[in-house]
Amino acid sequence: MPNRLLRLAAIPVLAWAAVSFAADDYDDHVAESNGLRVVHAWARATTGPEALVFADIVNDSGADVLLQGGASGLAASVELVGFELRDGEPAYTPLPAIPVRNRREVVLAPNGLALRLNGLAETLVEGDEIEITIVFDVGPVDVHVEVGASDAAGHSHAGHAH
Repeated sequence: MPNRLLRLAAIPVLAWAAVSFAADDYDDHVAESNGLRVVHAWARATTGPEALVFADIVNDSGADVLLQGGASGLAASVELVGFELRDGEPAYTPLPAIPVRNRREVVLAPNGLALRLNGLAETLVEGDEIEITIVFDVGPVDVHVEVGASDAAGHSHAGHAH
């Protein structure tokens, strides 16, 4: 058990990265509130009761904030999770709130951090678009999420350039 907790505790530290704040880095795939930007939110198509949401979260608020989880009308709950291997099998484990340092970025990505939608009311189909709210200690950010293929490894940039 201590080794598992150690791996989970290290995840947010590994996810922090320096970020540039040039206006050209963002387009219509961004949600902003309270000095926070959520960029390129996406999920994989799924037929099960759960889905993972991935995105880049940029903090330019002037202070450190806490990413606490989320909410969605499509799911019974939305929780922050971290990837781990359990007995050689991939799994996502619920995490407490994590810090998003000022002028830094936290990446929610496959095999790392994610927001898990639990108890989905409907399946997510490739090409769909859904809305979720990501909750921080400074307030919520409403986010547009694109649904990609069930085996997608990242956000599709089809139809827009960066």
